[in-house]
Amino acid sequence: MKKNYLYIIIAALILFNIYTLNKVSNIDRNIQQIFNQQNNLSNEINNIYSNVDEKLKKQASMFDSYDVTFGDELNADNLTVPVKISVTPKENSENLTAELLINNERHSMIKNKTTFITQVNAYVFDPFKIMIVLNDNGTEKIETIDEYNDLQYKYLLDLYGHFAGNTKYSSGKYQYDGDIIIDFSGPTYENPKKISILKYVNGDLIDEQELDINGNKSKFDSHRMHSVKDEVELSANDKIEIYISVQDKYGLNYKYIVLADKIDSVGKLVRMRPEWTNGSMVEIKDKNGKVLLENFKY
Repeated sequence: MKKNYLYIIIAALILFNIYTLNKVSNIDRNIQQIFNQQNNLSNEINNIYSNVDEKLKKQASMFDSYDVTFGDELNADNLTVPVKISVTPKENSENLTAELLINNERHSMIKNKTTFITQVNAYVFDPFKIMIVLNDNGTEKIETIDEYNDLQYKYLLDLYGHFAGNTKYSSGKYQYDGDIIIDFSGPTYENPKKISILKYVNGDLIDEQELDINGNKSKFDSHRMHSVKDEVELSANDKIEIYISVQDKYGLNYKYIVLADKIDSVGKLVRMRPEWTNGSMVEIKDKNGKVLLENFKY
């Protein structure tokens, strides 16, 4: 008899647990639905604000419409790209003229019916702020219609590199063993002309190894991997840095750091990779050695 009661209690507990789990599951689903509804509502509100802000800007603008069209190819000689700009003012008159204002330099715009058009060359390493000056019988009004601060990424090579392997320091010798992995993207990724590995100690270049650009790529042309294994004699307070240097079809040279360590004052290895374990672009130089872009100094 006691066993029967025990079975009944166990069965009741099992049913209660099933009921409880079902309730918890329903509550979880309800919470998820509420969360999704809140997200959807938040997105709708953001879209409304964005649309209102866009309409307010258009309402306050002097222009009914404008268009900015960049050329497809970079001029390798001066690193500029042609930009065609057209604007259509909301109000027009026979005496209305327009000028493009770039870096305090004015460029005349040609009037074609109700639209003003011009073309200029933009240097890809400079900010490109497009300002239009409307002049109606000596009265000038100026408006900024667009601004670009990173044109170089639209036309130049973009790469990502890092060191995957091990490093150690013992008896005055620093050793590293692993792979340097490079991935290319951007409009010129398919045309790297030269890839080298640079080794620096205390800021001085001690070794440069040019890679076979065709022999170490994967079936994906944008992915390269090169095995490295070496040792360097280092003392207290010495610093070692490993870079990759890539030259693109324009003759530009990209310097990218993939590994850096130092030996402290008591002779212990200090890894200098907490913030940029996956590497960073350090600089870009032109074919004459002029620094065009500089990001970091390690």
